[in-house]
Amino acid sequence: MDPLFLEQISLAWVELVLSETLFSDNRLYNACELPAELIHEIPRLFTHAELPDYPMWTGVEEAPVRWFSAPGKLLRLDGQGDHSLLHVRGRTAADLEAIYATVPGQWACGYSPLPEADELPF
Repeated sequence: MDPLFLEQISLAWVELVLSETLFSDNRLYNACELPAELIHEIPRLFTHAELPDYPMWTGVEEAPVRWFSAPGKLLRLDGQGDHSLLHVRGRTAADLEAIYATVPGQWACGYSPLPEADELPF
């Protein structure tokens, strides 16, 4: 493992679980590109997770990766400059809506509920 990612394997496992949780349910996930002035508000609005900052595998432009949370909410901020990406997941749709209300922005995904088995779109 590249020591620049995370220095302990246990931290890498924690990061893996957080990432899988973040991206596991498209209905409760979204992302927003943040301008620099909003990036500095995230640590004030949410609790920084006790996981060291680490570099993004795609390059230094998206680094560091930082994790934040609040009850029912998980957030990952990729980068500290203009056009940094904030990934978010709520435990419920209401949690996700609360993030939207707290962090104004152009959210990327407008998911609708999955159709029931007898309501397939084709």
